[in-house]
Amino acid sequence: MIPVLVLLALGGLMHAARSFAPAGASMELAFGFLLLTSYFTGTLVARAAMPRLTGYIIAGVVVGPSVLVLVDRSTTSELRMVGDLATALIALNGGAELEVRAIRPLLRTISAIVWWAVIGAMVLLTGLIFAIRDLIPFMSDLSLAHALAVASVLAVALAAQSPAVVMALIGETRADGTLTRTVLAVVVIADLVVVVAYGVASSIASAVVNGHTDVARTASVIAWEVLGSGALGVFVGALIGAYLLRVKQGIGLFTLLVCFTIAQVGLALHLDPLIVMLAAGMWIQNVSRADAHTLIDNFEAASLPIYLVFFALAGAKVELAVLATLAIPIAIIAIGRGVVFHFGVRIAARKSDEPSIARYGWLGLLPQAGLALAIAELLRRTFPSFGEQAFALVVGIVGVNQLVAPILLRVALVRSGEAGARPVNAVAHPA
Repeated sequence: MIPVLVLLALGGLMHAARSFAPAGASMELAFGFLLLTSYFTGTLVARAAMPRLTGYIIAGVVVGPSVLVLVDRSTTSELRMVGDLATALIALNGGAELEVRAIRPLLRTISAIVWWAVIGAMVLLTGLIFAIRDLIPFMSDLSLAHALAVASVLAVALAAQSPAVVMALIGETRADGTLTRTVLAVVVIADLVVVVAYGVASSIASAVVNGHTDVARTASVIAWEVLGSGALGVFVGALIGAYLLRVKQGIGLFTLLVCFTIAQVGLALHLDPLIVMLAAGMWIQNVSRADAHTLIDNFEAASLPIYLVFFALAGAKVELAVLATLAIPIAIIAIGRGVVFHFGVRIAARKSDEPSIARYGWLGLLPQAGLALAIAELLRRTFPSFGEQAFALVVGIVGVNQLVAPILLRVALVRSGEAGARPVNAVAHPA
């Protein structure tokens, strides 16, 4: 009852504060409001045996532009740096969890899942979107070549995973085991595959739609983004590792500052902060003499507010009106995506000695968040003629997955028997 009363009080205070808040204070006001409402909503849904993460997202949907409009679209745009910082933190955390020695026995299964489920999803979803193009308003009038090119870009965006959601639920359930390690490795590696695939697909689609192409320039841009980001990540990992070994004070604050710097500078240099910090985390875990778990433990508490606001902002971007107008194609694509992942993982895991991977592994691929939304934003900028509609379609599907997938994944971790297997003091994830 107390969380409900607190949420009602916060809503009333936010409504009143917006009328007299000084100019330029809306961002700080919205950050604090989203932080508190997501926290108490997460507490509320946890009592109903639902993931706290789902509560964070629901809070964003309710207070966002689609329902109460206590946080409007302009404010969510101003808080974009929160998403950039959260992405960097999530990538660093994910890389630091990827211990090569631990996942080496699973590499065959992991690579097979990436091939059959992730890359397979890109191919099959391209066919599905192309087949139902008459149900999608902005695609119905395109020529066959243009429609196929656009379908391929949309398919790549929809094949994206969400390390943020997976890691948050692993932390909340304290899960550990073969299924947990396999899913975590797959979603992190899949994001790298999606980043590269999007660069290729969007360049080809842009060439087809606009009638011109530059293969050499496209290849150089992709190479710089991937290889340059990886090289910078190794340097950042060595820097953080040296700080851990020699300074040992203020590790959490130092890590947050590094992530913030990479999030801002990386974008300016056309480098991917996700790849940079992922490589940094992997370097610390697998090469550096520093203890990666010490790093994670130190910035966990400092990063929790960032994660709460990040997921609330993701919920605020869900357009309920779009879900209604595009309900049929969204439902078809969302179901098709799940079916492709289900059979792709089953095919990939047929030689695995762990039956839980074939049974539940596909549920770890369903969640979407930061990367899919980032690609949707790129679609809006790259293709001005239909970018708004494409953005709405992708965000609608992401919204469905945000609300449903965390619940399904939590059930999978519990039923697999891996929930609760990690000691309390080893948890290093936002939840």
